[in-house]
Amino acid sequence: MKLHKTYISIFCMIILSLLMSSCDSFLEEKPQDEKTAGQFWKTEADAQSAVNALYFGGVPYLNNTDVDGGWTPKATMWGGVMSGLFVDKRKDRTFTNASEGCNFNIESFNSTALKLWHEFYKGISRANFVIANIPTMTGVLSDTQIRNFTAQGKFFRAYGYFYLVKEFGDVPYVDQPYTSLEGIYKEPSSAEQVYKNIEADLLSIIEGDALPNKAFYDNGCYVTKAMAQTLLAQVYLQWAGAPLNGGNDYYTKAANMAMDVINGGQHILEQASGSSDSIYSAFNVIKTTKTSKEIIFAKEYNQTQYNVGNSYACRSIGADAFQWNVFSPGGDVLYNAYLPCDMLINSYLVADIRSHEKQFFFWEYTGVDKNNVVVTKRLNNIGNWAWFDETSLKTGKDGDYNMPTFRYAEVLLIAAEGLARTGKEGDAAGGARFYLNQVRTRAGIPNETATGDALIQSILTERFHEFPLEFKIWDDIRRTRLYPEEDGMNSGKLKWVALESAKIQNKPDGSIRVGAIPAYALLWPIPLSEMQANPSLQGHQNPGWN
Repeated sequence: MKLHKTYISIFCMIILSLLMSSCDSFLEEKPQDEKTAGQFWKTEADAQSAVNALYFGGVPYLNNTDVDGGWTPKATMWGGVMSGLFVDKRKDRTFTNASEGCNFNIESFNSTALKLWHEFYKGISRANFVIANIPTMTGVLSDTQIRNFTAQGKFFRAYGYFYLVKEFGDVPYVDQPYTSLEGIYKEPSSAEQVYKNIEADLLSIIEGDALPNKAFYDNGCYVTKAMAQTLLAQVYLQWAGAPLNGGNDYYTKAANMAMDVINGGQHILEQASGSSDSIYSAFNVIKTTKTSKEIIFAKEYNQTQYNVGNSYACRSIGADAFQWNVFSPGGDVLYNAYLPCDMLINSYLVADIRSHEKQFFFWEYTGVDKNNVVVTKRLNNIGNWAWFDETSLKTGKDGDYNMPTFRYAEVLLIAAEGLARTGKEGDAAGGARFYLNQVRTRAGIPNETATGDALIQSILTERFHEFPLEFKIWDDIRRTRLYPEEDGMNSGKLKWVALESAKIQNKPDGSIRVGAIPAYALLWPIPLSEMQANPSLQGHQNPGWN
């Protein structure tokens, strides 16, 4: 566990003065022991706290980042809101209203883009300090510690750049810590070169023994070999598709890397031989426990012990639940900032456990109200059970549940897609349907027998059905340039249609608009303040953003 106070003053000081407009306090705490740059990197505690800081800034902090303040979707949700497949029901913020209105202009999206840009580079900066300074601590750390800590820095640098390149395309690549203003203005590197740098970082730590071959929770929630392999499998899958269109070579690399995780033997599907649809189902075990070997990486929270809580609970249900006389949420607000569209809910097979009550979603709540009376209530709109936390909502505090980031189910589906796209469709080990059907079996639905494009569409549908609240859909739309449309009530299927001609959901709320998402909106605009501050960025705005 890393949920304890750490020294980050050096990071905040340098990032604040050189790269960022602000420095978010680590874990919402103010360190009582602050060190200057000259005092840091002297003890094992310094090294450990610098490594710990990697897990709570940068990409992991997207789970805590919002824009315009207050009751808004978290940064993790922004892609799903832009897609129209999920709806922010509050509708009182510029970004979400512009997304529904298809007003894809830089004025509406600039402040949101700036939040992403700063958070990614903040995490990268922290990683660069670790990578540069840990190897100098030979008299303080063992060789094993140096290799492991450096590997964790490389993982998070790769993680940060993977998100940057997905979201913005060509970006400046910085691989050394800034200790002065000299050389801070860098021109963008091509997206392909950034991907190559990410690949090099990850391959360098996957090879050898710098990272343990353990499950995430067995390793104290620090970086493992499977985490690095899973990230690289995701990188290859994205690289294979648009806009780089790496094709079959990278689909093969994605499948092979996913199968390396599978063959590593540290992770499993929770209740892999099948699951009930009760409160003790696989999906509820994944939600409520911190032991599941399905989890390859999760964003950690622990409100009870460390006052570092998960704030998704208030976003799990609509404001109507506030009238039940049951909940006292933080800020006295309940709002569903990420309501799934009806098309998604209606596309699951009736037998699919994931669509059943209190698995991923829910309609009814039974509990004790503030008058100590047992009540049963029904929501006006479906709620997100994967985020629902009764204790949090009743106490007005954030919750303790971790947020899954990489799951073994995704590894199986990456293997399935990479193999299917390269003609290896079989039902035995090494074939696409073999890995796909493990996920389907756990969900309680029949094995897939399709071939060709129908098999690929089935895999894409399975990704959407398996990870509706884990923020994968925008990446899938972006890399495939396909958008899901309905294909029959409770059919278990979706039609994946070319984005430019697809029927886009909720443009605005409750309406369908064909071709409502322009291709240029799949990349964020470079923030205007960054372009003004960095002369090397001028003239490099992503096309389409006026």
